[in-house]
Amino acid sequence: MPEKTHFKKLTNPNYMGDYSIPEGSDLIATIDFVRKEKVTGVGGKTEEEVVAHFSDGNKPLILNKTNMKTIAKIYKTPYIEDWRGRSIQIYYDPTVKFGRETVGGLRIRPQIPAQKQVSLKCADCGGVITPAIGKTAEYISMYTHKIYGKELCAECATKEKAKLDAQKAPDPFNNNQEESI
Repeated sequence: MPEKTHFKKLTNPNYMGDYSIPEGSDLIATIDFVRKEKVTGVGGKTEEEVVAHFSDGNKPLILNKTNMKTIAKIYKTPYIEDWRGRSIQIYYDPTVKFGRETVGGLRIRPQIPAQKQVSLKCADCGGVITPAIGKTAEYISMYTHKIYGKELCAECATKEKAKLDAQKAPDPFNNNQEESI
């Protein structure tokens, strides 16, 4: 049976909605940052909302209190800064109520999602990119690609940073460079 197209998919909204997740499946997304921002709704009404932005290309998700409490519970921290690099599993719950009406909505599963079994390879050493410094392997791969133009393990990323820092350092024996005080 071919997958059906929800009409809201055709409007290309700025934020994730119930139409963003195929029926009967979940979406695993890695949080890049969470902040309060102005969101323009239907009819042009603007409201301050808490929005989760993701590092893996997913559209941002407006977080309600229930979903924020779930993230805080599974990661054992209420601080949004500590959620960076953490994966959440989002699903459509048809029983979500808004006032007296059942409207359905997006919810976050109350457990840390199982990590994807994808082996990410380091472009320099060829080894497997593994989680490090509290970040997922996927996050490290994406971040190093953004910064260095290639996917690197944490060890090779540290070496690459040191190499770039050394290239930026002034040569103390070059008299043509200006001295800084």
